[in-house]
Amino acid sequence: MQAILKYLLIVIGFIILFSLLNFYLNTHPPKFRSKETPADYGLEYENVRFKTKDGLLLAGWLIKGKKGSPTIIVGHGYPFDKGNIIPVVKFLHPDYTLFLFDFRSFGQSEGTMSTGGVKEIQDVDAAVKYLKLRNDVNHTFGAYGFSLSAATFLMAQNPDIKVIVADSAYASIHDIVKELYFYFGPLKYPFVWMTELYGKLFYGMDASKYVAKVTVPTLLIHGDKDSQISVKNSIKIDETNKKLSELWIIKGADHGMSYATNPKEYKARVKDFFDENL
Repeated sequence: MQAILKYLLIVIGFIILFSLLNFYLNTHPPKFRSKETPADYGLEYENVRFKTKDGLLLAGWLIKGKKGSPTIIVGHGYPFDKGNIIPVVKFLHPDYTLFLFDFRSFGQSEGTMSTGGVKEIQDVDAAVKYLKLRNDVNHTFGAYGFSLSAATFLMAQNPDIKVIVADSAYASIHDIVKELYFYFGPLKYPFVWMTELYGKLFYGMDASKYVAKVTVPTLLIHGDKDSQISVKNSIKIDETNKKLSELWIIKGADHGMSYATNPKEYKARVKDFFDENL
């Protein structure tokens, strides 16, 4: 009996400590700063700074398109920055004005903690608010996100964003925590529960409240071989409002590789979707 109790305590201790370590590492990612700027692609841009509701200073690039062109707010994936995605999104210029920014704790933005979308919703709202204060850009907004930012745009449901292209989004914070412990198979749930508990205890983060939903015309893009965020996530998001969503599953594409799999078709479908809905 004592041997069983000892074994049980070891297992519980492992779950507590391992999930705590994972929680800390995933909410405190290393800083990644790419060297690329829009100038490397012949694009003129403006460095901008804007503040979030909770006082963090975020960094962005404003790349103006044709006069009167709608504005696409562009977000990056985890743990990268705005420079990482400029090669993918530059095809939308000059038909669209592009506003790329670093989410909190990434790139050139302030902050030390990434929350999977909880606090990042404030970043999206701050970006929209900043752009609405400028009279030199069109206030018709779309959003284009990858992974973390794709899910955040869908969770934010900002009323000023009229169309979303979401590449490799996760369906909720609960879903991405489950993905984090995929290697434990059906034994992952104690780790998931503890990780979400830490979010509540330390930061007041209730994972159940942060769910990606389709509320505006949305193009969901996902590789069927995604090894980090299962394609089941985009299928789940699509089911929240099939009247407004379009699901494009790319065969053979791993996480973040949808564009690279077929750049020509990718660019055409994304641009057509924005053209039709903005």
